[in-house]
Amino acid sequence: MKNWKITILFTIVILFTFTSIVLSGLWKDKSTIRNVELKGNITLSKDELFDFARLNDSMICSNSLSLDMIETRIAKHPNIKKVVVLKDGATVNIEIAEKNPFAAATNGKEMFLIDDQLSLYPMKKEHTNIDLPVISGLSDELASGVYGKDDLGYLKIAQYIISQSIKINKSLFNYISEINFGDSNNIILVTSDDATPVYFVDYSAIEVKGNSSVKDINNTSLRRAIDKNLVQLNGFLKQVRVYRTMNSFRYIDLRYNDLVIVKNNNLPVE
Repeated sequence: MKNWKITILFTIVILFTFTSIVLSGLWKDKSTIRNVELKGNITLSKDELFDFARLNDSMICSNSLSLDMIETRIAKHPNIKKVVVLKDGATVNIEIAEKNPFAAATNGKEMFLIDDQLSLYPMKKEHTNIDLPVISGLSDELASGVYGKDDLGYLKIAQYIISQSIKINKSLFNYISEINFGDSNNIILVTSDDATPVYFVDYSAIEVKGNSSVKDINNTSLRRAIDKNLVQLNGFLKQVRVYRTMNSFRYIDLRYNDLVIVKNNNLPVE
């Protein structure tokens, strides 16, 4: 009887040990990370992103960082709009969304891209072929996360001009190569086809009510002037510009009520 009990007890111990080993193996298999995959990147390489975030595959596979910690590090990259890190079996999937620029901006020395939240981030070599309007005439203080006195206000005006031009006509948007704020009295556009200056808005013609400013995009008078002049420029583009050759105009002036004044270049007769 005693030997029988010992045999049963021994069998139970063996089964318990075997079960523990199997369960331990299953748990280890589930917790082991073998692959790290990056998805959604367009201009950012995995190496570039990981160098910035101080990450590598070995670190992630060792489980030394939680998924939240990985997500937080990657989210700090200036070109990242959104990041989600999930574990799928033995693979950690990192899904990112890069910021979508609506324009470029320059401080006279460097070029930056601007997203819809007016955040600036460095222009990479992969962005050099992106066809976007350039916002110029900004302060030399302009940098990622840094704005000069009037920079943010100018960026808001430029964003409004760009969004309204797209609504009117995509060809009008494509006609605008540059929005310049270098002249303290005027907003000047530059055409994309032959770099013709367009005297777009005269600040002195903008009404001021209450605490608003002539350079505040929330000023109704400024918005009306921008809307009206974009419509006039679109009409000029469709009715006049399409029938003229390149470099036909020295400048285009929209600062007068219901008038488009054009200074022609004296081109040689062919």
